[in-house]
Amino acid sequence: MSLFYKKFIRPLFFNLDAESAHELVCRNLARLEKSCLAKRLICNTLSSGNSPVDLFGLSFPNHLGLAAGLDKDGRFPGISSALGFGHIEVGTVTPKPQPGNDKPRLFRYPKDEALINRMGFNNDGAKKLCERLKATYPKGKRSSPLGVNIGKGKETPIDEASSDYNSAFDSVAEQADYITVNVSSPNTPELRKLQDKDHLESLLKAICTRRNYWCKINQSKALPLLLKLSPDESFSSIERIIGAARDLGFDGVIATNTSIGRDNLSDPGTHEAGGLSGKPIEKRSIEVIRFISNLTNSRFPIIGAGGIHDTDSAIRKLDAGASLLQIYTSFIYEGPLFPSTLAKSLSHRKSFF
Repeated sequence: MSLFYKKFIRPLFFNLDAESAHELVCRNLARLEKSCLAKRLICNTLSSGNSPVDLFGLSFPNHLGLAAGLDKDGRFPGISSALGFGHIEVGTVTPKPQPGNDKPRLFRYPKDEALINRMGFNNDGAKKLCERLKATYPKGKRSSPLGVNIGKGKETPIDEASSDYNSAFDSVAEQADYITVNVSSPNTPELRKLQDKDHLESLLKAICTRRNYWCKINQSKALPLLLKLSPDESFSSIERIIGAARDLGFDGVIATNTSIGRDNLSDPGTHEAGGLSGKPIEKRSIEVIRFISNLTNSRFPIIGAGGIHDTDSAIRKLDAGASLLQIYTSFIYEGPLFPSTLAKSLSHRKSFF
């Protein structure tokens, strides 16, 4: 079936521009999301094997998750779970709806099995996301944990970023199993400056304080907070960022986001501006994961993302120190059967980790 997808279905999608194909797929998955029968049939057909992971106080049915970016507005998390993902991360969402950057803003590079995007947090807003999740994939009735990735609005000054993150947190906390703080996308002006020493600690402290207060007034168990990290930071910068996240109460890190680097591309001079994902960033992502794991004596959980394209590349991330994994670009290149196939292959080889 994977061969059928690559030979017949993928060429049809790739005849469309990348964002049109993306939206076509999302619309159809959102239609399927409304059918409980469709979700059951897909889940029964694509059983992905069982290799549960307990992390952040949550139980994940397997190691593999869907990275933020594909399902920005939570339109099809149930279908994603049925396809074999052991967790789903939606977003990035901002407090208010925003259109994102000008088109074109999503580009394929099939020779490198890569994507470049400069989407710019286009989304329907955090409140709309929460309403949709409550109606279609409510907390307490899920087969896979759901994370919500939050960011600041494009027009929000960097000195007011904490207000945006806290507002988004307030809107989505009710329906999130965990929340990821995105300060590492290269496609929102000045966003990565939030990783700098002058901004990071105050921002993370504000978000942790908000989380702790929310849990107290809702008499809720801790709501895990994760930080999504850029692959383009130096190791000294990563050490500082991880130290701040741990000291202030974050529960883990996602390593890594997309890259502004163009290493390992077949023809880097011809590529668009934006964040690079897919095979070319695998090596750097593994380097960052290994560094964090060694730095923390494997005591700070890592979700590994960036360049996973087969079982071996997934194993390399787990060997480097990741506890869970996320994919996005390989889902586009390998097709809808890939999540269940990869999750099953990892469950068969779980003795490796």
